[in-house]
Amino acid sequence: MIITIGRECGCDGDEVAARLASKYGIACYTKKEIIRLAKEKGVYDKYPFFFGEKAIDSMMQSVSDDFVVKRRKTPEEVLERLLDGQNGVVVGRASDFAFKNRNDAVRIFLCGDKDSRIKRIMDKHGISESKAKSIVEETDAKRRSYHDYYSGENWGYSGHYDLCLDEAKLGVDGVVEMVSAYMKVIGRN
Repeated sequence: MIITIGRECGCDGDEVAARLASKYGIACYTKKEIIRLAKEKGVYDKYPFFFGEKAIDSMMQSVSDDFVVKRRKTPEEVLERLLDGQNGVVVGRASDFAFKNRNDAVRIFLCGDKDSRIKRIMDKHGISESKAKSIVEETDAKRRSYHDYYSGENWGYSGHYDLCLDEAKLGVDGVVEMVSAYMKVIGRN
């Protein structure tokens, strides 16, 4: 079983992932864990932009069609190599795209109203509202750009996910309950 979690900034994606991984007895792959595994398995240097979340020059993007095809295969190649067929919850990294053809994948997107997400970032980091707003906007833009670059799909578009949940309204517990109910209905509990 693979559970992927795409998320807007301030939606507690790592916490949701950890709780789901614990509930189902599977590994949790956050950015930190994925980078650790990539370095351990010697994959990190082969895909520096994938792990570094660096924006690629738009001129580089249009160099060749072969490059685009190769780029689109990167998430699947990297994540399959790192997970090595193991079950897990994967946060970000265009994982919804990487695992879209796997029958055992459940793809989730967490969202919430912007004000609630800004408040969460303010409280979490003890920062001003303007700084938190800037972080939310910049992080969302970076995630959108990264996802779109590697998948060619619109980040957060509901048609690319099995579940889109408003974490700001549901909270972490509510999201875990909703995912659990979904898993039960589809026979994956």
